[in-house]
Amino acid sequence: MKNDRLITCNRDWTGITVLDKKGHHVYLDYLQIEEIRFGYYTISRLFSKKATEKIEIHAKGLKSPIILTKPMDWEHFDQYKREIIKFANDNKIAILDND
Repeated sequence: MKNDRLITCNRDWTGITVLDKKGHHVYLDYLQIEEIRFGYYTISRLFSKKATEKIEIHAKGLKSPIILTKPMDWEHFDQYKREIIKFANDNKIAILDND
């Protein structure tokens, strides 16, 4: 069975693996991650716009943040948020909540 999770924290909680938009796995060590933001993201549909939850990861060496939205994985999104919060707290990474 392939691993299709968007975020996977390693067992010792010092790094995470994130699946980017292109389907590539990006490994981020806790020292690379500057901050993690939770907030809302506007998705444009054919004739409408819809706001959805997002997780935004800012890391050193990346041109732009990694953004994961709830529609990318409805079923596991709340679990990802819990894991990211635990990871950030364990590794003293700033968590910002944008409402």
